[in-house]
Amino acid sequence: MLLTQEQIASANKANLETLAQLSRKAFDGVEKLMELNLQVATTLMQENVAHMQDVSKAKDIKEYMGMQAHFVQPMAEKAMAYCRHFYSIANQTQTSINEVTKADMQKRTTEMQKLLSDLISQTPSSSDTTVNLIKQAVANANTAFESSQKAVKQALDMSSHQAHTASESALKASEKLFKSAVAN
Repeated sequence: MLLTQEQIASANKANLETLAQLSRKAFDGVEKLMELNLQVATTLMQENVAHMQDVSKAKDIKEYMGMQAHFVQPMAEKAMAYCRHFYSIANQTQTSINEVTKADMQKRTTEMQKLLSDLISQTPSSSDTTVNLIKQAVANANTAFESSQKAVKQALDMSSHQAHTASESALKASEKLFKSAVAN
């Protein structure tokens, strides 16, 4: 059974639709990251200007150093918040892309099964072995895809957990460092 021109055109159209969906999901993620970075840059600029105005009013070096210490102290916490937000956006984008990919794979699997059904109905009964081999190959491909999807999800979950743990550890270490610097 040869593919018809309509089937080829339909497959090409489906490929383009999937590519467009994936591109939109990736662009949405990039857009969210740009918004986050612009928000951070605006906030940093405003805080730096306010800090410079405050520091310019310092009466002596001790007051100046105290102002600097209090300005720098929340930076680690802000950096951790930025990292958490960044990982959240990245994770959401990856999840969206995985959903599109999974839906596309399920659609293609259904189409392949229909095509195989049509092929099987047109094949003589003497080629049962070939038909069974094709069915097994499709089943194996589906299993491999599902396993890879699970592995990707586990890797993302583990990466997110490790990033969160590292962020918390760094935040605690910076707080200890700040407290010891202020105490001296």
